[in-house]
Amino acid sequence: MKPSTKEEAKLWLEQAESDFSALKVLFDARKYDLVCFLSQQSAEKALKAYLLFQGEEKITTHSILRLCELAEKFDPEFRELKKEIKKLTPYYIEARYPNALQTAPSKFFDENDASEAISLAEKALNKIKQKLKAD
Repeated sequence: MKPSTKEEAKLWLEQAESDFSALKVLFDARKYDLVCFLSQQSAEKALKAYLLFQGEEKITTHSILRLCELAEKFDPEFRELKKEIKKLTPYYIEARYPNALQTAPSKFFDENDASEAISLAEKALNKIKQKLKAD
């Protein structure tokens, strides 16, 4: 039996938190490309949790920018969050595939990129957890 959208939202948020919890280990291992990708994933999953909680059933994008725009329909505060975290959007592709950058992502991304990505993912996760507690 398929879970309700609120039950599914809890699963997405749980996975977003799990992804986020791995970031320090990857950062300490200097796997900055993976930190960037998993930061994007954490924010994406948290945003999808929020949208599912609001009753959205079909969410097909991986774009942080687009997910924030969808969330704005329910809460205008996501407009500000979008401005802050939209930098995570390209990490879905660029941090994984060598042909996206014409070099290995493991050689392209650095400590500064990874540190910023963690901060942005944390901002998204905290904001969404706050919003879901309020609902």
